[in-house]
Amino acid sequence: MVLELHVWGPAFSLASVDPHCLAAIAYLQQAVPRKEWVLVATSDPALSPTNELPALRNGDIWIGGFRNIFHYLAQYSSGEWVLDAGLPEQEGADCIAFSSFVESHGQPLIDLSLYVSSRNYSTTTRPLYNKIQPFPLPYLTPPSVRVAAKERTAHLGLSSLDIDNDETQSQEASIIPESLRKPKSTVSSLLKGSPETGAQIRLHALATDFFGPLNRLKGKKQYLVSDAQFSSLDCLALGYLSLCLIPDLPQPWLSQTLRRDFPDLCAWTEKLGDLVFGGAVHVNDAFPKSNQAPKSNTDQFLPWIEPYNEGALGVGGVFLSSIADSVPVVGQLRRNTRMRQHGGKTPGEELHGSSWLSLTAIGSLVAGVGLFLGYMFHQGLISPPERETAEKRRNDTDVNDFEDAGSILGIYSDPTPTSGRVHGAPEARVDVDIKPGEARITDRVS
Repeated sequence: MVLELHVWGPAFSLASVDPHCLAAIAYLQQAVPRKEWVLVATSDPALSPTNELPALRNGDIWIGGFRNIFHYLAQYSSGEWVLDAGLPEQEGADCIAFSSFVESHGQPLIDLSLYVSSRNYSTTTRPLYNKIQPFPLPYLTPPSVRVAAKERTAHLGLSSLDIDNDETQSQEASIIPESLRKPKSTVSSLLKGSPETGAQIRLHALATDFFGPLNRLKGKKQYLVSDAQFSSLDCLALGYLSLCLIPDLPQPWLSQTLRRDFPDLCAWTEKLGDLVFGGAVHVNDAFPKSNQAPKSNTDQFLPWIEPYNEGALGVGGVFLSSIADSVPVVGQLRRNTRMRQHGGKTPGEELHGSSWLSLTAIGSLVAGVGLFLGYMFHQGLISPPERETAEKRRNDTDVNDFEDAGSILGIYSDPTPTSGRVHGAPEARVDVDIKPGEARITDRVS
């Protein structure tokens, strides 16, 4: 059985747009024999039981997340495919400690650089998803990833990098015509025009806090914790450092800090990246055509295979699933279902069964359709019933609420003198005589 490693697709000439996916690719490249695994750019986290990529597939078994893949490969190979095996005690401890350090300090930098920064996100990061995901998924995935990035970096106090939600600017734009607006050359407006400039000191400090310890750990060694052995820490650090260094962005503050202040670490990242990933990776490399002859190892360094083609129905299902996962209650039910399907234990296990799975699927579909209709209504693609109909119905109701009195008052809406039967009193008649300057109502009982 050949193992399948599913990852986010290529970006910035790298094998993936995600640091954990890059780390997983590097790990399998160094630990697993070439004929034992293939690489798939699915860009669909719904395949994973943890709803994240990378995801490793072994037949009917799915393993999600870099750490889980690391431990599964050790168990599956009976300890043969373990990069950290044989490390001295101190080096093994450093490998574990610095792996946590890389994730906790490197992820906020990637979030700020690629997603929170409005200029980098809108001009570079978001368009990349159009190449690695089929329509209409690029309209849903990048905003979702960006929201998660903002939440992870909210504690850093660098929300000024995101200028998309400037309430003052939006209110001004909605009231004052563009031809009448006069820009004010104040310090705040200058900093807002380039928010990275205003936060430069803080950003430089965050980058230095990440690059500095790694640079000192490596020193003059060939790898981070060992001079002779490639470790899981090298895989993880390579994934994060590559996304800090390689992307060509309009606001390249992260790569500039790495190149200017840590040239040795920069050179190590470039050299190791060429060794592990085989140089630049293009989008076409990750989507080989099934009707083409497979490339040799010299032509294709990474073992890419064509992603599964599920057609329009499959893409639509992924789109609705992504919307359903964003709903708090429905999303949690779907995550619990995925964990049960892949052997995990979740609260409320007694609810597991075919009927519960069907109910969850129906609920997800209804939620997805509801959100889709709400989005169309918000965008003005659909409109409510005519206002006149609603007003007419309301006026009729207001008059009818008075019952007999309403019928009597309704008589005065007709300028022609008339007589009629009062609603609700079939044996009574009301004669209405209207004369100039006088109105008299006479009751007569038949």
